Amino acid sequence: MFEHGAIRRLGSVDAGNTTTDSGEIERERGITIRSAVAAFDLGQLHVNLVDTPGHPDFIAEVERALSVLDGVVLVVSAVEGVQAQTKVLMRSLQRMKMPTLIFVNKIDRMGVRTDELLAELRQRLTPQILPINTVRDAGGPAAAIEYDATLARAFRRPEIEAIADNDEALMLRSLEDKELHYEDLEAALALPTRRGQLHPVYFGSALVGIGIEHLTRGIKTFLPATPLTDHDDRPPAGAVFAIERSYVGDKIAYVRLFEGMLKERQPIAYAQREADGQIKESASRLSRTHEWQILG
Repeated sequence: MFEHGAIRRLGSVDAGNTTTDSGEIERERGITIRSAVAAFDLGQLHVNLVDTPGHPDFIAEVERALSVLDGVVLVVSAVEGVQAQTKVLMRSLQRMKMPTLIFVNKIDRMGVRTDELLAELRQRLTPQILPINTVRDAGGPAAAIEYDATLARAFRRPEIEAIADNDEALMLRSLEDKELHYEDLEAALALPTRRGQLHPVYFGSALVGIGIEHLTRGIKTFLPATPLTDHDDRPPAGAVFAIERSYVGDKIAYVRLFEGMLKERQPIAYAQREADGQIKESASRLSRTHEWQILG
């Protein structure tokens, strides 16, 4: 968000001053507890970012948000590696065939792992990963990533063959042993990634902005985008994935809208599951709407 001008100040989870961690407990403990929404633009692409908790105690909060997402960026620490909750989330994403990119964060921290971590990702999460960039001088302030320099050598022969299985022209070039660069493969990568069959991996550091440009390019290229309709006369249909209170006590519901439109003072019908599992239907009116509360 900072890289693309949506916020003026770069925050830190550890410092408790990020845009999406607004709760008092979140700021005190330096962790995300509830899902939060922020928006920014990548050129012509409008992105509604749903920031979810990473702590295992709040895994249910993450799973509630999955049903409203078009794609996911799964963040893995380059130091701590794959955690128990990471495996749980990945299983859910695979079951849903959710398009997923993997961002390996904190490459500038001491104790960082690169090749070893890629092997861990393949073993503990899924073998269907594909590193897009590589790390240089990892584990300190001089850490950087190489992107252009790796285009010709970033892909191993088995990985190229796996991608080429779904692209006849690419398969012919592979069989002829012609040199393949990242640009040659990018279009072929998009389809299996959007089907949840392949997971591009990006190294970087969110705190200092390393690798963010490459990750955002991956978001634009590989994750599906839902077209917005300005005039939709169908009845509204959507899902509420988070509820919170404003500073004056108003209830705020975050909605992913799949059909129709919502307007202020519009009567709406909604259903909610009670503690005993029964579905309760109710009706109400919207007091107001906000683009961050309704994700189209």
